[in-house]
Amino acid sequence: MNAAVRAVIRYLTHQNIPVFCVFDGYEGLCKGGDLIKQMGWKDALGILSKGGTLIGTARCPAFRNREGRKMAAKNLIERKINSLVVIGGDGSLTGASIFKTEWPDLLGELLKEKQIFPGNAKLCSYLNIVGMVGSIDNDLCGTDMTIGADTALHRIVDAMDCLASTAASHNRTFIIEVMGRHCGYLALMSAIAGPCDWVFIPEAPPESNWKEVLVTKMKNASNSSKRFGLIVIAEGAADCDGNPIKAEQVKTLLSDNGMDVRVTVLGHVQRGGQPTAFDRTLGSRLGCEAAKVILEGIHAGAEIDPCIVSLKNNTIVRLPLMEAIKHTLSIKECFKNKDFQRAQELRGTGFSKKVEMSKMLSVLEVKSLPEDGKQLNIVAFIGGPAPGMNSGIRALVKIAAYHGNIVTVYHEGTDGILADNSEVISPAQCELWSMRGGCIAGSSRSTINSSNVEVALSNFAKRNLDCLVLFGGFEAVTSSLALTKHTTMPVYLVPANYLAKRTEAIDLSIGLRFSLNTIVRSVDCIKQSAASTRKRVFIIEVMGGNCGYLAVLSGLASGADAAYIPELPVNIDELQCDAYKVMDKMEQGCHRGIIIGKETSYLTTKTDFVYSLYVIKEGQFAVRSSVLGHIQQGFTPSPFDRTLAATFACKVYRDIIKRLTKAHFTSDDVVVLGIRGSSTVFTPVLELQMDQQRRVPLDSWWLDLKPLIQTLALQPSTARAKTSRTAGCPHCNGGGCDKGTSH
Repeated sequence: MNAAVRAVIRYLTHQNIPVFCVFDGYEGLCKGGDLIKQMGWKDALGILSKGGTLIGTARCPAFRNREGRKMAAKNLIERKINSLVVIGGDGSLTGASIFKTEWPDLLGELLKEKQIFPGNAKLCSYLNIVGMVGSIDNDLCGTDMTIGADTALHRIVDAMDCLASTAASHNRTFIIEVMGRHCGYLALMSAIAGPCDWVFIPEAPPESNWKEVLVTKMKNASNSSKRFGLIVIAEGAADCDGNPIKAEQVKTLLSDNGMDVRVTVLGHVQRGGQPTAFDRTLGSRLGCEAAKVILEGIHAGAEIDPCIVSLKNNTIVRLPLMEAIKHTLSIKECFKNKDFQRAQELRGTGFSKKVEMSKMLSVLEVKSLPEDGKQLNIVAFIGGPAPGMNSGIRALVKIAAYHGNIVTVYHEGTDGILADNSEVISPAQCELWSMRGGCIAGSSRSTINSSNVEVALSNFAKRNLDCLVLFGGFEAVTSSLALTKHTTMPVYLVPANYLAKRTEAIDLSIGLRFSLNTIVRSVDCIKQSAASTRKRVFIIEVMGGNCGYLAVLSGLASGADAAYIPELPVNIDELQCDAYKVMDKMEQGCHRGIIIGKETSYLTTKTDFVYSLYVIKEGQFAVRSSVLGHIQQGFTPSPFDRTLAATFACKVYRDIIKRLTKAHFTSDDVVVLGIRGSSTVFTPVLELQMDQQRRVPLDSWWLDLKPLIQTLALQPSTARAKTSRTAGCPHCNGGGCDKGTSH
């Protein structure tokens, strides 16, 4: 939430709009006084990486009553406030909608009772409301993600990874209870991300014989090579008759059947800690959009329709306030009416598919093989390892096993294909793969090309393969292109690249979220190292080749002062201009500056050049440089990368079944899997729109986010006017310009 608060304060401050923060939610709105405080640019300093909320939150019984809302209206009108940005769940947003509806009557009563000045009443003749959903449950209809959900999911999956290792050591079953009173998102996604055997969620109650089925399943898990069991229960889980299913109840059931069981209730640990890179970026984007809505109302001098700003298909959209809340509340009615299928539909188009996926991912052995006993497909790793690849292979193996098929994996990527070095992977064998980074099967940078394609095809023919699935980045694209000239079976490219989004027709790639989290955590550590020292500027270099995705997104999430990327080259004048802006920022009381870039972003090819430019200003601050290197690539994959990889694997499997009904295959059957918006797209590799030489897509949606970095990080031009050294700068016109917009 702090990212959203920071964005609203700083965006509107840049527009010379006074911003007030209400502390302790509606409680502060009703009490007024010092709980409604005007905020400046500096008040949002250093809050981006902090958990919780700077301005506090509290439940307020008084606001549920009309008299309480009347007092809240008085407190706003006294300060000439006629616009509210509300961050919260359906309760907070419903309260805001009621408050807006009653506003004219409350205004009239206060004026009649002479509790407010007529001049203030005229300025506040209407109340504009903009909402942002802050909820770890991700329970609002019409939005893909709510603020806080990604961070909570990280807490759960981290705990699950720890419990899996201790459970395996003791041959024990663990039951993990997570939050989700009316929404099973956290439980479901954590089950997909981890080695889970069973998940209980409100939207998908188990069958009436679930107790017998569960006991049998957990005994099989305990007696298999897996040696442990994991069960995830949402706190609002219930059976088909609406009877609650609690962790202790399940523990008693399994214990009575001779199993060693422990219960872990994660509780409020899911709400705390530093927010993830995604939540910081999401909060910043939503906060800026909310500020834009407020500005539109101010400039129009008129009332605007109340709305919620939310994320839909990777785009920030505006939804009618009460329409979104109405759909969300209707899910509770579905529970009462036992219409669970409708409840899943209201959660989103992919929710029911993920419920089915969680069942498939829990299999421990191959079901009875198809009559012909043929191998279904081969998975080859092409290119460098990306966090989440192993989860994709695990999902493909388990989904195939669920349908009675087997999967063979080539070791060492293309080298393994050419050497015919392969292995059939069993579901139990890859049970813990989702927790591990890198590429367990091995990978290589070599590709299938005109000189070795015949050898590869010969090895494919030996095994009478049905299809080939490649996980990788640009090297996988190159290999796929070579195979288009010799199409004997369907070929799928699953995008997995920790560096950047490299291909068109793909909004998401396996490994990106982990890299962003690693960069942002590293920047947090770097900023902390400077907390007790004199003023410092850090020049931080990140990976990405010729693609600036990581630099832009990490710059926005970490509160960097500037981000330099290959897509928008900078010259010496612009670098000098940014250096002066940081100097001005230091003189206003800030103690550190962050510059994020890539080695191909500058006129020279070395970060040392930017470092040397700032060293010239050494008298104003100290300068340090840091090259993050390969820490951006390794270690435990993020929950998002795991679930994305599993989703990709599931979509590929479904398409394989459809495509194998064809009698002949053409180059159009060599495809890359992509998610554009809410749709899954299988695009023929020959139709990809790419800059082959620079190995980047022609379309980069995230470039629109770059101007926000300086808008949110650097002080408004009015605050710099007294000390600005940029009066003669053609890029600044005497005060801070956001050159990213014009360039």
